[in-house]
This record gives sequence, structure tokens and C-alpha cells, in this order.
Amino acid sequence: MNQGGATLLEVVVSVLLLAVALVPLLQLYPPLLSAGTAREEVTLLGAAASGKLEELAQGLRGGSVGVGTGTQPCAAPPACRLSYGVQQVAVDPLGGWLRHAWVVACLDSNGNGACDSGEPQVRYETRVTSRP
Repeated sequence: MNQGGATLLEVVVSVLLLAVALVPLLQLYPPLLSAGTAREEVTLLGAAASGKLEELAQGLRGGSVGVGTGTQPCAAPPACRLSYGVQQVAVDPLGGWLRHAWVVACLDSNGNGACDSGEPQVRYETRVTSRP
């Protein structure tokens, strides 16, 4: 009676071949994981910057925000910092104006309270006019 099973040697060789094939694939996993984390941080920074820029634009249209700059922490992600500003660009003789608003959201990884060049950051800008 001949049963067609695999011998222990065949099983060991197949496991070794599988391990040789999988080791290079497993080395690709950590960079892919860190790239996904970086994209998630940039997405959260973009959402924070977009929200602040919309707040500034609404305040300019409603008259509750004037020319100036400021900084504040944002809700997410941790160590997120917002820097923002509004500048007067032009004034027309009829009393209308054009203002430039900008927001930078960054991960303040060194904790100095500022958005430094080496830190992940997102910048959004818009122009708002007093005319409808």
C-alpha cells in the first residue's frame, strides 16, 4: 500500500523556499506603513488649515476679522500648530477692499511653537473682497 504523502525533508525544503521568497517582501512593509502615516498626517493638517481659512474668510466677509496675524494650536493631530494672517491688498475709491488670507498648519515636532521648514506642513491661501 503506497500512500502519496510528503516526507519531512520535502516539507522542510518547501518551508525554506517560502521563507526565502517572503523575507524580501516583508522588508517592503515598514516603508509602506510610514508612508501611510505621513499621508494621514498631511490630510489632518489640510483639514485643520482648510477649516481655519474658511473661518477667516467668513470673518472677513462678516466684518469680524481685520488685518493681522496669529498662531494657535489645532485640535488634531497632536502637536499641530496653525499660523495665519490677513493682509490688505487693495482698496478702491468706493470703499471696497481686497484682502489676502493665508493659513499654515504644521506638526510642531520640536515644540518651539512655530512651523519650521523641516516639519510636515500644509499652506492654503485665498483672497477675499468686500464686493459681492
